[in-house]
Formats: sequence, C-alpha cells, structure tokens
Amino acid sequence: MIHEWEFEHIKDWTVNEIKNHIWAAVDCGQPVPGYVSVEALRAELVRRGEEPVGHHNT
Repeated sequence: MIHEWEFEHIKDWTVNEIKNHIWAAVDCGQPVPGYVSVEALRAELVRRGEEPVGHHNT
C-alpha cells in the first residue's frame, strides 16, 4: 500500500535520484531516505512517464 505522504516526500526528487534509490534498495539493500517504499518510487516514475525500474534494470 502506497501512502500519499510518500508521494509528497519525493515530489522534488529528480528521475535519476528516484532510479538511484530504487537500485540501491533492490540491489544493495540500502533503505530509501524517509522510509519511502520502492513501490512508491516506481509509481512516481510511472506518474512521470518513465519506466518503473532503477538503474541497471532492477
């Protein structure tokens, strides 16, 4: 479940920042700043018209 506060928290992040955080979370096990879920990051990419994957196609 994605919460609205997650979208509010990441609204000013660039596409590259979002993708980097997806990659770091999935591939390296690093937490996303602000406890934002990877699902919220992927949903934000879709909202911005991007593919919902991080760098290195994770």
